[in-house]
Amino acid sequence: MKTTHTQARQCQIQLLAVLVAGIGLLAAAGLWRWDLARAIYLSDAKNIVLNGAIVVVFAAGIWQLIQAFGHYDFEEKQVAEFLSTLARRDDIDAALAAIAPRAIIAGRCEQIKDLFDRRVPIHHGALAAIMVAEQGTRITFARFVNNVLILTGVFGTIVSLVFALAGAGRTLGSAVPTEGMALMLSGMNTALTTTVTAITCFFVFSYFYGKLTDVQTHVFGRIENAVLVHVIPRFAFDAEAINHQTAQLIRQLEAMVVEVRHSTGSIAQTLAAVTAHNARSLEKLEALIAGHNEQVAGTGKVIQGLERLHETLVEGFRLNPKR
Repeated sequence: MKTTHTQARQCQIQLLAVLVAGIGLLAAAGLWRWDLARAIYLSDAKNIVLNGAIVVVFAAGIWQLIQAFGHYDFEEKQVAEFLSTLARRDDIDAALAAIAPRAIIAGRCEQIKDLFDRRVPIHHGALAAIMVAEQGTRITFARFVNNVLILTGVFGTIVSLVFALAGAGRTLGSAVPTEGMALMLSGMNTALTTTVTAITCFFVFSYFYGKLTDVQTHVFGRIENAVLVHVIPRFAFDAEAINHQTAQLIRQLEAMVVEVRHSTGSIAQTLAAVTAHNARSLEKLEALIAGHNEQVAGTGKVIQGLERLHETLVEGFRLNPKR
């Protein structure tokens, strides 16, 4: 069977490609203008710490995105396998056996079967809300990074401005302003570099976080569609479903009654035809019996005449009557 990449797998590949391309561009730029890059990013300890903190938060969020894309790639493949097996065999148990027990679609089917066995009404909307709430915890850290990543740049800018103002104060209060001026310029440099780093990281992360929510919505939609179309009708017994099934049963009974009436009319016609045929057959039989009786009576008269003729011949020719 030909395999195709799921939407989650495509997003994961795009994210890895962007990371590789970005790291390659940074490495190329650093090698090309190493002196400038070192002067901007590696010349001050606080610059290294603040930008390093932003990169660490960004890297942790990216790792969370990669894991989430892998998880939903697995879930989408499980839904596809479930539907494929169900289409071939039309058996829920066989479809469940073909997928991993930890898949979301497997857990949902087991929940529905358990509710059905306990004669509890199946509320599809409530089960869907529970699934969304449970899956929301998988992207909590990614959501946190998306919300605070730009703030890390603001935080770095504020810290850097504090150092810059401190340097300006030293400059104004010192007869030799060289040390204060250097601190102020270093603080301004750190403020700009942290802002640039945070904005760049936020731009990349925000895009792929949006892709993750799209993938999550796509997978949830496929799961809910599979459950609603292929699973719920096999187990639901709520009032609306029972009323619908009762209405269908009544329509089938009405069609059956019409068919029975038609069949009864045909049987009555057949019985009438058989009765008429039997009546005609009885009339013919009675006529045949009457004709037979007449023939028997005529035969008796012929025998009596022959007997009288025999007696006459015996008397006329004086024959021995015993011969």
